Amino acid sequence: MFFKSPDPLMIMPFRGYASPERFFLKGRVLEDEGITQGKGRNKIHNLMDSLRRFESDEIAGATISIRLANNEYEVVTDKEGYFTLNAAWQSPPEPPENRWLTAELQLLDAPVANIPRHSKCTADVLYPSKHAACGIISDIDDTVLQTHVSSRLKLKMIYYTLFHDSHQRLPMEGIPELMRALEKGIDGERENPIFYVSDSPWNIYDLLIDFMEVQGLPRGPVLLRDYGLHMLKWWEKRPNHKLDAFRHILKMYPDLPFIMLGDTASKDADYYLKMADEFSGRILAVYIRHTVDTKNARRVAKLIEQHSGIDAVLIRSSSEIYDHAKGKGLLS
Repeated sequence: MFFKSPDPLMIMPFRGYASPERFFLKGRVLEDEGITQGKGRNKIHNLMDSLRRFESDEIAGATISIRLANNEYEVVTDKEGYFTLNAAWQSPPEPPENRWLTAELQLLDAPVANIPRHSKCTADVLYPSKHAACGIISDIDDTVLQTHVSSRLKLKMIYYTLFHDSHQRLPMEGIPELMRALEKGIDGERENPIFYVSDSPWNIYDLLIDFMEVQGLPRGPVLLRDYGLHMLKWWEKRPNHKLDAFRHILKMYPDLPFIMLGDTASKDADYYLKMADEFSGRILAVYIRHTVDTKNARRVAKLIEQHSGIDAVLIRSSSEIYDHAKGKGLLS
């Protein structure tokens, strides 16, 4: 390790999203560790890739130019290598047919010398269709992807995260088909945007994107959490990543109602019910999957009962979501 040569610098953009007035894009500049996705990797190979993801060498103070539909910006990475662009823009006169725009990124400068760099890349930016009837916001862990977050001491979750690649991970029962149906809507011809929000770290972004492609899940922005040294400062109050993401999405698309999916392994129900209160009339339905009969699951069940004015449903299978959504006229 003492004689390890520096890896090339790279921009890792995350999928962004846009409205006619604003667009949002986040990413990171770090050393390219050479992680590749592939089927049939052994557990040792998967473990080494997992360790590379969490031992990333980020680059602070790097300057990146971003160009999207004739709009140009410059951003600078923070101390953990992240950049965030949340800006007004001049949107194209006609939205793209496939609902996705392409942003062009270029690494203009970085405070490191004599290191090769991949200086250019592109990023996908979702621009929802005018045919969308609603949006969908979904948790990932134990809602879309089987993570076993409720396992004892989270040992099973850690094992699967470290030793299984994107081809070896499994979705929750019926979820790929359900998400495709929600995307198409009641008449099968809608183009409803889907946003995936999770407390998982950005370090596993590439694994999640590949998993979704392997399973045929609809494409959508994936919003994860920054896990850095600041997490050790337990005495400092930190923003709530999920609530901030939900609010940002709902404010970005003020004319779009939403369906929200989560599970009882976390505080999804608390957050979704809070959004239903804050954005009155905007949340069409809340679906919370009952994972394991824990103290938190029982608390969530009581919480949903106490909010009878909000259409929140505790479910055990994807078929129950189908039935409820059909009854509300959200699916045919």
